[in-house]
Formats: sequence, structure tokens, C-alpha cells
Amino acid sequence: MTDTGITDVRRWLLSHRKLLTTAVSGVLFAVGWSLVYVGYGVSGDVALLVAAFVGGYDVAKKAYHTLRNGTVDINALVTLAAVGAIGIGEYWEAAGVVFLFSLGGYLEGRTMRRTRAALQELLERAPDTAVVRRDGKEVELPAHEVEEGEVVVVRPGDSIPVDGVVTRGESAVDQSSVTGESAPVRKTEDDEVYAGTVNRDGALDVRATGTGSDTTLQRIIRRVEEAQEAKSPTETLVEKFAKYYTPAVVLLAVGTYVVTRDAMVSLTLLVIGCPGALVIGPPVSIVSAIGNSARNGVLMKGGEHLERAGKIDLVAFDKTGTLTKGETVVSEVRGFGVADEEALRHAAVAERRSEHHLADAVLDEYRGRDGYATDGGAETAEHPLPEPETFEVEAGKGVTATYNGRRVLVGNSLFLKDEGVEVPQEVAEYSADREKEGETAVYVAVDGSVVGVISLRDEVRDATADVVEELKDAGVRTVMLTGDNERTARAVAEEVGIQEYHAELLPEDKQEIVEELRGEGNVVAMVGDGINDAPSLAVADVGVAMGAAGTDTAIETADTALMADDLRRIPYAVGLSKATRRNIVENVGIAVATVVVLLAGVFTGYVTMATGMLAHIVSVLVVIMNGMRLTWYR
Repeated sequence: MTDTGITDVRRWLLSHRKLLTTAVSGVLFAVGWSLVYVGYGVSGDVALLVAAFVGGYDVAKKAYHTLRNGTVDINALVTLAAVGAIGIGEYWEAAGVVFLFSLGGYLEGRTMRRTRAALQELLERAPDTAVVRRDGKEVELPAHEVEEGEVVVVRPGDSIPVDGVVTRGESAVDQSSVTGESAPVRKTEDDEVYAGTVNRDGALDVRATGTGSDTTLQRIIRRVEEAQEAKSPTETLVEKFAKYYTPAVVLLAVGTYVVTRDAMVSLTLLVIGCPGALVIGPPVSIVSAIGNSARNGVLMKGGEHLERAGKIDLVAFDKTGTLTKGETVVSEVRGFGVADEEALRHAAVAERRSEHHLADAVLDEYRGRDGYATDGGAETAEHPLPEPETFEVEAGKGVTATYNGRRVLVGNSLFLKDEGVEVPQEVAEYSADREKEGETAVYVAVDGSVVGVISLRDEVRDATADVVEELKDAGVRTVMLTGDNERTARAVAEEVGIQEYHAELLPEDKQEIVEELRGEGNVVAMVGDGINDAPSLAVADVGVAMGAAGTDTAIETADTALMADDLRRIPYAVGLSKATRRNIVENVGIAVATVVVLLAGVFTGYVTMATGMLAHIVSVLVVIMNGMRLTWYR
């Protein structure tokens, strides 16, 4: 055999060590028990002792290390029981306990690996290679070697190897691995795509914006790994309990021997007192739930947040970009004393330096009107858009700009009031009518006089009303928080079925309201875009960031991140969290009931060491399978 062959065999043996030791221990146990049964006592005892050694070596080694660290765990209890059984000549009990414990550990590890299948699926989605255009040629290279800015060629059926922007082509892309969306999404030029998603039917050229470990998929994988390792409150409590419970079992066994002088009963107590099901129950529930949520486009930061989400009784929604699509457009421009186009032009100049989404809508409207823009979006020579000489932003209210000696204000009624600008009755009535339709009215004032009103509309998401109704049916109260005025807020709230809303809020006002809602005894989830609503997301019991795909900040900082802009994931996440809490309680109940029944069985003589270990293993597998039910929760 070649060196490579020997290395492969060694690698295979190491990777299957647990299975092999369990199998050898089981075969020797069966052989030894059979030899003793047919009368070959000495040979049978030797086989049983070897079986105990083979199956118990790793167990004893772990017990030694944990005892050196001052901890008495399940491995120590099994080792003590096996050594004690050998000491009193009960070789078959020692071999049986070790084999069953080894078998239980193997089955436990195998089923736990299945609960992490979601993470493995994500890992498998990441392609190994990419085809890149370099020097006019298509070159295939490892995906992690693609450099930012390079153009990657993605053929139909290929997985996209990088985060990037489509520069040429059109196709449907399956984004389920990242966003949880069930239907492929149409992608054209300038659309974002993510590593690990699958190109369905058309060729795409993609300019890389994130490669290697700096892709959305890799950030998701890191977050899922961290979340599955993070301890939930229940897990922490159970581990603390087990820390004191296990030594108590040893003391109980010693005390029983002192009273009864029955070594077998004492050793059996060591075996059945193992808190295996109690310790494994909560983690398997948490891991299964986090894996499920990751597959469905919902990232949970860890078990603590998953458990807390199960207690949510109030969900506070930001309006713009959350309940609505966040695609604000100008629905109407009305000039007062000036032409509509002139009022729009004043607003466009003032908003030129602004980064607010309402400013983008105003500028898009200005540049999209006939005669005001070229195909490239630049102003024409006839109608150049001046650069304002000064520019100031009043957060949550509006902007002030000056140009050509004129002072322009663009903002809400509160902003104009603060600036001492009076709104004429005609203008106020017009604005009120627009706001009753759910639109946002933005005033334009020049040199202290209102010259126009720009009405903006943001369409409500199709699923919003159904989501609000579903939360109500689940006993969850809903509240809307918005910076819009009272009339616009009322119109949107009525449209989606939310009875309680708070309007004309600044970011700090939203934070204060969330704190007040928590102070009333509610467990509050705040749903927002993860950036503008950062203060209120931070103070909520559970902060939920919408549309986090491709957004580093949201993925890394939010308690929960919805990878797609899909509000339907919120009732799902709340339901999964509640189901997880119930599942954890069930697993703890199964574990405690098993120990109580076995203790009673030991003291009444119905439970032996081997049957006790068998019952222990069965209880561990039962809680694992119960926890794995969360893998299929929908």
C-alpha cells in the first residue's frame, strides 16, 4: 500500500473512531455474555473485561480531565460505576454499561449532527471556483481569490461565487439560501446578487463587491455558528444545576452503600443518576430552531434571543421601509403662486445634498420630467440645477438651503412653524386632503413664503395587513411608530389594521416609546431597517432588522435579522420561538421524570445497572428526537 493509501486509511479510522470502538465493544460484550451463558466462564469474563476496556477507555480519559478541572460529570459517573462493577466481579454489568453508554454517545453525536444540517447546507451552497474575466480571457480560479471589482461570469445553473452587482444580462436567481424566499427573483443590470445563490436561466456578468469570507453567505454562516454555540438562559440554568446535581448523585450512592452495604445498588445509582437527557435537551432544541430559522431567511443571534422572542406580546413597527415598501415616489406637485415645475425646482436645489430617501424621491421626480434632464440624469444647459451655497439638516423635520440670495425651506409643518413660516389656509387644506389619502405632504417655502407642496407616496407591502391580523390572532399587540404626521399615520394604520400608532416621532422619540411600552410590562419586539431605527432596536427586548441581506451592520448587530423584506417571517419567528420554549420545557420534563422513575426502580429492585443505562440512553434519544421536531417547524 502506498503512503497516500496508508494516510487515507488512518484518516478514515480516526474519523470513525467512535463507531469502531462502539462496534468492537458491542461485539466483545455479546461474545463474552454468550461464553458465560454456555459455561465458558473464564473466557467469557476475559472478553467482557476487554469489552469494558475498549468501550471505556475514551470515557475514562474524559472523566480524568474533567476531574482534574474540579468537575464531576457523566463520564466520571459511568467510569466509577464500571470500575466498581469490575471490583465486585460483575463483569457483564461493567461491559454492558460501557457499551450502552458508548452506543448512546455515538447515536447522540450522529443525531446532533443532523440538527446542524442547516449549517452544512449553507456551507455546501458556497461554490469553490469562479470564472473571472482577466485580460480579455475567462479564467477559472478558487472563489476566494476573486478580487473586489473583478467581473465574474455566471452561466445558467451555476452558483454565484461572490456578492456583487449585475453589469450585464438578465436571469432568475434562487436566493432561498440567503433570504429564504421560495420563488426565484428576477435580476437585471444594477441589481445585487449574493454568493451561494443559484443562477437559473440566463448568463450574468457580476462585478464583485464581496469575496471570500466577506460575503453575505459567509457572514450568515458565522452568525449561525455563533448562535448555535451561544447559551440560552435555560441552558445556563441547567448546566449550573448539573454542576451540583452530579456530585450529589455520588454522595447519594456513597450514602446508600453506607446504609445498605449493597455495592450493586450504589453503583446502579451512579448510572441512573446521569443527567444526560437534562443537559442535552435544551441545546438540541435551540440548535434545531436556529437551523430551521436560518433556512427560512431569519437569523437569530443566539439561544437567549430565541427564548426571549417566545415571550413577545407586543410588536412595534417602523412605518417607512417596514410596513411600506420604502420606495417613496412623488405622487403630485402643486405650486402656490408659482408654476408646479418652479416649486419642484426649488425643492430639488435644497435637497441636492441630502441623503434622506424623501430627497431622493424629489430629485428623481425633478430629473425625470421632460426638458429637465438628459438620459444620463444630468441637468440640461437650459435648466441647470444650482449647487446650494449653504445646506443644513434638521433631523426628522426638513432642510434649509440658500442659493442666489434666496433661502429655501423644505420640510413638514412643524419645521415651518419652528422657522416662523405661516402656512396659508388654502395650502393647509390641500395638504390635509393629500394626507388623508396616506400620502406625506412636504412644504416648499422660499424667503418665508410657502410656494408649493410635494406629495409623496410609499405603497404598503402586500402582506402587511395579513401579518398584523396573524399577530393579533396569536395574542400579540401591534403598534406603529412613524415620523409622518398624524393624518398620514392614521391612514396607513387603518389600511393595515393597526389600532395604536404614534406619529411625528424623531428617532429618540421612538426609543422613548419603546422604553415606555417595556415599562408597562410588555415584552417588546421592534421591527425596523436596522440603521435609522437603531436606538429603538437597541432598547427593545428583541430588535428585528428588515431586509438585512447584504447589510453588514444588520447581520452583525441585530438580535434577529430578516434577510428578505418579508414581513411574513415575523409571525413565523414568533411562533418558532414559542414552540422552542414549549419544546425545552417538554425535554426538561422528560429528563426529570426519567430520573425519578429510575430512582424508584432502583430502590424497589426493578432496575439493574444495565437496564438503568439503557433507560438513560433511551431518554437521551427521546429528548433529541423531540428537539429535532423543530427542524420541520413551519
